[in-house]
Formats: sequence, C-alpha cells, structure tokens
Amino acid sequence: MKTCIKHIGIKAVMLFVLSSISITLISCYGDGLDPDLEVETVVSPFFGNDAVSVDKYGNIYVSEFGQFAGANGSGTRVFKISKDGEVTEFASNLTGPLGNAIDLQGNLYVVNSSGGGSGDILKITPDGTQTVLASVSGFPSGLTLDHDNNLYVSNFGTPTVHKITAEGEVTVYASDPKLAGGVGIDFDRKGNLIVGNFSTADILSIDPDGNVSLITTITDAVVNGFGIGYLTVVRNSIFATGIGVNKIFKISMDGTVEEFAGTGDAAQTDGLLKEASFNGPNGITSDPLRTAIYISEFGGTGGIRKIKFY
Repeated sequence: MKTCIKHIGIKAVMLFVLSSISITLISCYGDGLDPDLEVETVVSPFFGNDAVSVDKYGNIYVSEFGQFAGANGSGTRVFKISKDGEVTEFASNLTGPLGNAIDLQGNLYVVNSSGGGSGDILKITPDGTQTVLASVSGFPSGLTLDHDNNLYVSNFGTPTVHKITAEGEVTVYASDPKLAGGVGIDFDRKGNLIVGNFSTADILSIDPDGNVSLITTITDAVVNGFGIGYLTVVRNSIFATGIGVNKIFKISMDGTVEEFAGTGDAAQTDGLLKEASFNGPNGITSDPLRTAIYISEFGGTGGIRKIKFY
C-alpha cells in the first residue's frame, strides 16, 4: 500500500510539473502576447547584420553581409558570440555572406557571394575549414536544415527553393512565382517550409510535395523595397523581422498578424515589447530549445537583440 501511495505521489508531482511547463509555454507562445516579455541587447555596436543561428551550446553565429557594394555586400565575416558575450571571428575572407544554419555536429553553412548570378553554399567545420558544398543559381539567400542535414535554400533572384543533400546534390524543391524575393526560411512542426518574401512581405508555406500556398501578406510592411528580412518558427507561430518598419511581427499559421515588438522608431532601445525599438531588424532565429529569439540589426551601429520567452 505504501509503495502504491508513493507511486501515486510521484505521478502527481510529475503531472504538476508538466502542467506548470504547459502553462508557461501557453503564456509565452499562445495567441495572446505576454506584456512582461522584454527586449535586451546582447552586444552593441556590432558588425554582424544578417542571418543568425544558435548552436546546441548557446553560441550565436551571425553573418556580416555589410552594405550593398555593387552586386554583393561589403561584409567578409561570420561572427561567433559565446554564451558569455565574447565576440570572435568564426570565418573570414568571405563576400557578402548571407543566410546561415548550423547542424548538431557544429558545422556552419553559409551563403556566400550571391551577386554574380549564382552563389556558393559554404560548409565551415568547427575548426574553421571552409569548403564549397554546392553552388545555386540566382541569388540564394536563406538557409535551413532538416533532421537529415539536407539544406533548403530560399532565393531572392529566382522563384525557387533548392534542396541540397549532405553530399552536395542540388535539386529544385519548389518553384512558384511567389517565391521570387524569398529570404527567410524555416520548417514548421508539420514539415512544411515557411518562406518570407523580402520584397512583398508575403509569408508562404511549402508542403512536403512542393506545393506553395500563401499564409498571409503583412500589410504596410514594405518600405523602399525592404519588407521581411528573415523569419523563425517557434511552436505554432512565425516570428518575422520587419526590416523596413523596425518591428518584429508574429504570424499564426492561420494568417493572423500581430505586431509583436518594436515601436517603429529606428533606434536601439531595450525594454518591454511595445516600448523597445529596433534599427532595421534583419536576421532572426530561436535557440534549439525555443526559449528565446535573437535578432540582428541592419541599421545604425548594429547589434544582437534578445527576447527571452521564459
């Protein structure tokens, strides 16, 4: 009898803990916004102003696209920010590096030199060794990985998303006119690819068969051709950077759009979601456990900003 009561007690405690976690997740990720969430600056000033990835140890990797210089960006580096906030150069001698993604083995993939009608997808090992995994025509921009280490590449210049196997084999995964201008790319929980269109502020979904559908268009988000920078999917929500309007948007899978963070002022101010400001928010990602999102800034002095969910 004592053993039975003991087991019931343990189960009750476990149920309580799981319920508490569920309540926390719902409060942070549900349909409503938690007004107590805050924006904080991780590092500033900072030259990394494009795509952001976080490895399993909590290290942050940021591409330095720089500013437009002819067909490419002027940036040459990928930065690494440790959990303690130490900034180092993880890779150098690049040409306008854009989207990036990191696998569980610590290999970083980055789009390089996209301005000449095609771009290289580089694989950079933890020791910094660089190799060209594949080349993609058009203006390849964003990257994401599936569980088998296949890469998926959005394309600003062509209406395509390409798939690259771990061995470097390139195929067209999806083709649709709405994909031209694509930059931000990530998977949702059902295995659909979510793509954000930089030029139109469309948020698109690509199912596993390659069929493309429109989730929503974020109205009034495009300024001088700058719409959606990058995006990341956290549970059932899409978080996208409004690079032209200095805001972070939250989009539900049914297409409901909310202004998640940012006053719209081009500034770098920490504080509550509705009181904080961003200067050209561009790259965005979540950590592997989905406890926080990290945002790079294209304007001003640059910086990495963080919104911690719990």
